Amino acid sequence: MYNLSSMYSMGLLEKGILSIIPEIVIVIFAFIVLFLTFFEKLSKSKNPYYLSVIGIGFSIIYVLMLSGKTISGFYGEIAFNRFDAFFFIVILLSGLFTVLMSKDFMENFEMPLPEYYSLILFGILAMMILIASNSLIMVFLSIEFLSITAYILTGYIKGNMRSTEAALKYFVLGSFASAFLVFGAVFIYAATGHLNLYNIHHFLSLISHGDIIRYGGIKTYLAIGLILFLVGLAFKMSLFPFHSWTPDAYEGASTPITSFMATGVKVAAFAIFLRIYFLIYSSNIMNFNDVLWIIAVLSMTFGNIAALLSPNIKRLMAYSSIAQAGYILIGIIGGGYYGYSGTLFYLLAYIFMTAGAFAIVIIFENLNLISLDIKRYSGLGYKHPFVAASMSIFLLSLAGIPMTAGFMGKFYVLSSAVKSGYNFLVVIALLNSAFAAFYYIRIISNMYMPSKKSADIELSNKNGSFGIIGGKISGELMFTVIVCLIFTILMGVYPQIFINFANNSVNSLWRI
Repeated sequence: MYNLSSMYSMGLLEKGILSIIPEIVIVIFAFIVLFLTFFEKLSKSKNPYYLSVIGIGFSIIYVLMLSGKTISGFYGEIAFNRFDAFFFIVILLSGLFTVLMSKDFMENFEMPLPEYYSLILFGILAMMILIASNSLIMVFLSIEFLSITAYILTGYIKGNMRSTEAALKYFVLGSFASAFLVFGAVFIYAATGHLNLYNIHHFLSLISHGDIIRYGGIKTYLAIGLILFLVGLAFKMSLFPFHSWTPDAYEGASTPITSFMATGVKVAAFAIFLRIYFLIYSSNIMNFNDVLWIIAVLSMTFGNIAALLSPNIKRLMAYSSIAQAGYILIGIIGGGYYGYSGTLFYLLAYIFMTAGAFAIVIIFENLNLISLDIKRYSGLGYKHPFVAASMSIFLLSLAGIPMTAGFMGKFYVLSSAVKSGYNFLVVIALLNSAFAAFYYIRIISNMYMPSKKSADIELSNKNGSFGIIGGKISGELMFTVIVCLIFTILMGVYPQIFINFANNSVNSLWRI
């Protein structure tokens, strides 16, 4: 392990390589897994799964080893600090949960496994590069890399028309979002003459209080560029009105990939937006908080109303993720140290409660007990008491009920908004949270208080094979549920450890 003084004496290449060691580990294992396709016996075994888990595990170890360092490589295009380390851990956990969920699920479809697991690893790699990017070019390239893996994974189940249709819609709309990103970067470069985020920040600090006549043209180009770039990023964050791909993609993709997109992709998009917002959007060029204020309100309101009307659990979770994105955005709007650390805490909590909920959806899919129709969840609390109780906790956490991670996440982001004077926005968010609790509790009531007609259908089979001790639920899925359950409760009961982790990570944003 290198100490800080030895890092500054390194050459540019050495520092560059050191700054991307976690990414190098992932890309090496991704190619090893992909290489297994040349060997029929190896590709049909569980080797791709085990190699993926090992690769993610090694990458987490290297992130923890470097977590206290600040390293800049490749002429400032890529950086690694505590902010990046926080989100690397979150992304790698999302990828690990996705791999664990996929073990038995994908085998049921008899699809090529090495390509599938390598695509997940390449997606993790793209998200890590995106988070560590300090240049608009690197941001665009990593988003495109991530998008390509997401398009393929969404339509990976061949012969499934819904999956193919979802991938096509995702691709078409994603192409439009990419165009907005490119044109936004062009306008920003034309106005500032820089592509590096920190150079743009320093340029804006010089002209933010300048004469409007002298800098009027620059500010106009910059405002146009920032608006276009915001549209491209809002697409990845599933913010209203750039959300239209989300319900179809979530429903059409296999459930592990739905979890991957709902957690990893969304968190990576928020991570880079938080950095760009802090460095560029928070300048006095244009009051973007008013724009984000409107987007947050529309995202929360539309997401909750659409989720209430959705009979499909995956579409409900998709609309719920749109509403959750609105809540997370409030922390960024609140700004400052507490707003950003609250946003990081919320994103960490969101990973556990969302991944846990999707793991339970997969459990019932694997058992072939129920469809994705919420009505078919009736009576599950009697047949699967532990799984149903876990699902209830995850849903209550998403609703923001006290003693859960979701409640503390909302508390931190809303507190920051109150401190910044956005009281009306906080009132709207609280009303939305109360409204959202209705459709979350509706699922719980279905599991524990079924109607007589549903109970006659669902509880008529008294066969013990429906119990979770029957060996039909894989250990990997139960491990995912238990880990997510522990952290969802722990972050709600004793959040100080995690908020301190977020506080230390946010400190790196101010060191520019």
